Amino acid sequence: MAEPVFLSNLTRFFRNQAHFDALEHYVIPALIRLREGGPDNTIKIWSAGCSTGEEPYAIAMLLSEVLPAPWKFEIIASDISPECLSAAREGFYADSRIAGLPDRYLKKYFDKAEGGCRVRADIRSAIRFARHDLKNDAGLRGMDIVFCRNVILYVDEAARAAVVSRLWDSMAAKSFLFIGHSETLFGMDTKFEFLKTEWAPLYRKFI
Repeated sequence: MAEPVFLSNLTRFFRNQAHFDALEHYVIPALIRLREGGPDNTIKIWSAGCSTGEEPYAIAMLLSEVLPAPWKFEIIASDISPECLSAAREGFYADSRIAGLPDRYLKKYFDKAEGGCRVRADIRSAIRFARHDLKNDAGLRGMDIVFCRNVILYVDEAARAAVVSRLWDSMAAKSFLFIGHSETLFGMDTKFEFLKTEWAPLYRKFI
């Protein structure tokens, strides 16, 4: 049997707004409380299966809005498709792709270009894009937040378990995982804890 390839290109800015609400109102405040007084004020995020970049750019824009000084963030965004990654790095989106974005985000984080808009350089430079197939270990460690949405939905049980195990290995001892709203870890042999917030359900690694 051929090894699974993790590829899903369906995406848009702030897809499943409830996840971004939970990120803003629960996850970021929780991480700040947990790390308050410590030496490290950088929150590390992995957008796994980032497609053409809308998800990591949305995360970067949100954190730029809500993360208080002196806190900083680093985002790593990965995908298996070179074509998607090239588009993500370019950061240009046709008008149809940015429909529905709040005007304040468009004015603050995009430059108008012919036929659409381009993400401004400061936001593009905040994200490191890398090619990666989730069937392999990305070598990442100490991630505070992982978005891996609408990826494990498309693979079999064994591949799903392997991906979830690798996500666990990539994450810090007190960290949070977002998966797609149609996905679940229930019934799987995993150490992740289910967390139901006021805004959206997610998972956490608290050991």
